[in-house]
Order: sequence, then C-alpha cells, then structure tokens
Amino acid sequence: MDPIADMFSQIKNAQSVHKETLVVSFSKIKMAILEILKKSQEIADFRVIDKKGMKNIKEIEINLKKDNLTDIKRISRPSRRVYSSSNEIPRPKRPRSFLIVSTSEGLFEGEEARKKGLGGEIIAEIK
Repeated sequence: MDPIADMFSQIKNAQSVHKETLVVSFSKIKMAILEILKKSQEIADFRVIDKKGMKNIKEIEINLKKDNLTDIKRISRPSRRVYSSSNEIPRPKRPRSFLIVSTSEGLFEGEEARKKGLGGEIIAEIK
C-alpha cells in the first residue's frame, strides 16, 4: 500500500463529507507534502500529535478548508516512478493547479523546482 496515496484518499474523502479535521499516520515526506499544501493555502493547518496510549508513535492532525481541494492525483507510484529533468517538468493546464516534485534538496512546487534548476520525481498533481 502506498502511504502517500492513502493520505491523499483520506483528505479527499474527509472533504467530501465536510469534515473539519483528519488524523493520518506520521512520516517526514507527508509532513513535507502538507507543508507545501499549507503554503499554497489548500489546507488550513496541521500539527503533530502523540498517539494516545502509545509511546513514541506520532500522528498528524490536518485541519481542512471547506471544499478547497478539488482533486489530488498521485503521479509517481511505487510500481511506476515518474522522473523529470528541471526543464521538462510539465506545466499544469488549470490555473490553480500545481505539481509537487521531490528533488535532491527536498520537496518543492513544480514552478519553484523549475526556477531553481532542480529535477526529480513528480510526486503529485494538485488541482
């Protein structure tokens, strides 16, 4: 199971039933993706919480905005990785869409990675 795609599904499902908060399992890459989503104002906020009754196990609580994200599409999957050089990073066709790219210097939006001259794995497209 792909934990990033699972987080994307949980976010889409929570927004479809108009939930305000969502709890997902912790990982550093999920934190980096959520930081990009917060910076682009797709989610309201997120924070790390300790799991009740368990020692050293963390979770992420995500505060969602109402009907903000229309679609999150996982591009690179564990079965099919998608890489792109800095000058070949695709440009989304919708005005508010953007890509999340994993580079050697961390996760960036597609435009930011292109400006820095960094290529890498295309993680997801946010519409």
